Amino acid sequence: MTKPLLRVGAITLALVVFTLTVKAQFVVYDPPNYIEAVAQYEQLIRQYEFLIQQARHVPVDVESRYHAYSLEWTYHDPAGLLYAQRLLAALNTGDVTGAAYRGTVRPLDAPTDVIGRMPADMQSRLATQYATIELSDSMARLAIDQTGSARADGPLTLQAIRNVEHDAVNPDDAFHTQTALLEKIDSALAIELRLSEQTNQFQLTALEHAIVDNKRKRDAEASLMNATIRQWRYGKAYGDDLFRRTATNIDTWRPY
Repeated sequence: MTKPLLRVGAITLALVVFTLTVKAQFVVYDPPNYIEAVAQYEQLIRQYEFLIQQARHVPVDVESRYHAYSLEWTYHDPAGLLYAQRLLAALNTGDVTGAAYRGTVRPLDAPTDVIGRMPADMQSRLATQYATIELSDSMARLAIDQTGSARADGPLTLQAIRNVEHDAVNPDDAFHTQTALLEKIDSALAIELRLSEQTNQFQLTALEHAIVDNKRKRDAEASLMNATIRQWRYGKAYGDDLFRRTATNIDTWRPY
């Protein structure tokens, strides 16, 4: 009896295990879930295809098609000149001290020893005209330093612009995280930066011409101011009315 019972038990256990295995492998079909899964899959495929299409490069040689050429920065050459070397060097590299400018203009005489002898209204008129020359000197020194600094930094700015252009048109995918549209926009921005950089060069040239013209006018005013101060200082023979007779020169001079 023992062996038949063991055989029956084994068969029964096998049937139970087989039944559980079949049930575990059986998948219940749910139409709504199936339809939703298919729709999500199709959406993923469409998104993938869209991303692949958007990642395509422009079908032209972007580097040559959108490349723009810039003028190299130019510098003043002081070779062979006698007295303008320091000023031209300042226009090339900058001069925050203003020493180069002061070395090429006629010094302005300080009227401190004669101010006390002037009437109050004369002192006011002198201060007004004298301050104009001082302001002209200050603006000229600043403009020279700014011009030289911009010229010194110009090649670095130009190289940065070239780097932007290179990265914008580089066909290597490592340089691009945007679409072909952004590539074109980047190229356009690089061109805009280059044109702006050229405009700065032209504006600096115009500024330098203005500096020269300002210096010429300033020298004429300083010469007249110094002559008037010396007349006040050494013209005692003119008498007490010296200040009254020379006041017109201060109020009305226009050497240009």
